[in-house]
Amino acid sequence: MKYQAAEVSFGQLRTGSDQRYTVLELPFLGRSLSLQVVLPSERKTLLSSLEAQLTQRHLASWDTGLRRTRMDIFLPRFRMQNKFNLRSVLPAMGISDAFNPTAADFTGISAMVLLKRSRAPVFKADRPFLFLLQQVHTELHLMT
Repeated sequence: MKYQAAEVSFGQLRTGSDQRYTVLELPFLGRSLSLQVVLPSERKTLLSSLEAQLTQRHLASWDTGLRRTRMDIFLPRFRMQNKFNLRSVLPAMGISDAFNPTAADFTGISAMVLLKRSRAPVFKADRPFLFLLQQVHTELHLMT
């Protein structure tokens, strides 16, 4: 499990048939995308059952149903892979110096991890969950 303490958008919601679920929304890729994690409240709820009930109206209701909350977040490590030709993709995003040996400067990259126990609410994805990527400005959802 990966751990992060952060201020996120969070809410406990219900579908039309009264299935309860929790949504956690994390900023992603510099806030141009958001990662929305949908966790059924009941351990025995099948993801296919929950997914079938999540309509566009439910997704739109998250804007008003989620509240900013500081919490401790535990998500399992997982990986999605896709192949891109970064020499064409990154310059299109404005990153032009990364592949230039005389202009590339990665000296500012460093990492520090500090873990601290807190009494913040906990979101723990310790059972099957859905996740969506939302393009923030267009509200386009990609469900996985």
